[in-house]
Amino acid sequence: MTDLASTSSARPAPSRRRMPRDLPRFIVLCMLSVLFLAPIYWMIATSLKPEADTIATPVQWIPRTITFDNYREVLTSPDGNILRWTWNSFLVAAIFTLLHVALCALTAYPLARMRFPGRDAWFWFILSSLMVPGIVTLIPTYIMMLNFNWINSYHALIWPGLSGVFGVFLLRQFFMGIPRELEEAARLDGASSLQILIRVILPLSIPSLVTLAVFAFMGSWNNFLWPLFTITDVDKMTLPVGITTFSQRYVTEYGKLMAATTLAAVPALIAYLVAQRFLEAGLSTTGLKE
Repeated sequence: MTDLASTSSARPAPSRRRMPRDLPRFIVLCMLSVLFLAPIYWMIATSLKPEADTIATPVQWIPRTITFDNYREVLTSPDGNILRWTWNSFLVAAIFTLLHVALCALTAYPLARMRFPGRDAWFWFILSSLMVPGIVTLIPTYIMMLNFNWINSYHALIWPGLSGVFGVFLLRQFFMGIPRELEEAARLDGASSLQILIRVILPLSIPSLVTLAVFAFMGSWNNFLWPLFTITDVDKMTLPVGITTFSQRYVTEYGKLMAATTLAAVPALIAYLVAQRFLEAGLSTTGLKE
C-alpha cells in the first residue's frame, strides 16, 4: 500500500503532463480563429460605420461612430427590395434542398444495398463526374433552360443542380454501414424496397441527411454565378445577385454593401446552428457498425 501511494503521488497530474504538448496546438488554433474571423469582423464593423469612414485612412478597425443607417437604408432602398430577395433565396434553397436530398437518397440506396450487374461500375462512373468543373456545363445548361423557356424563372434555379454527385457518395457510404439484418427483417414482413428505404434506412440516416441538407441549402443560398446569368427581373433575383445592386459601375457604397452582406449571412448561420449536432455526427460517422 505504501509503494502504491508513493507511486501515485510521484506520478504527475495528467493535465500538467499534456500541457506542453497541447499548448502549441492551442496557439495555432487561436491564430487560425483570428485569421478566419477577421473578415467577418471587418464586414460587421464596416456595416456600422458612416459611409465616409468606410474609406477613411488610416483604416479604422474599431468604428469611431456606430450607426445603423446602413441597415435602415438597405431595408428601405428604392433600388431593390432586400426582403423580397431574401424570400426568393429562401424559397429556392428550401425547394432545392428537399428535392436534392430525396433524389440523392433514391440514387444512393440501390448503389449501397442492392446487388445488380455493373453496380460498382455505375458508382465509379457517377463519382468520376466530380472531376468535371461546373463551369464546363454552364453554357449547355443555359441552352437547355432556354429551350425549356425557363430563363428568368425559379425553375432555372432549382432543377439543373438537383443531381449532386457528392450527396450520392455521402449517403451511399452511410447506407453501407447499416446492418443488413434490419433490411432482411423488413423484407420478411413483406416490405418493398421503397418501404424499407423510407421506414428503415432513412430514419437511421438522419445525421447524414441533415448534413447533406445543410450543404445543399448553403450551396443554393450562396449561389451567385448561375442566378446572375438566368435571372433578369429584379423582383425574382436571389439575395447574392441583388446585393450587387449596391455596387455600381463608378461608385461602391461599402457601408450598405456590408450591411446587406451581413443580413445575407444570418439565415445561413441560423441553419448551421440549428443543424450543428446532426452535422457533426454526419461528418464523423459512416453509419451503424455491423
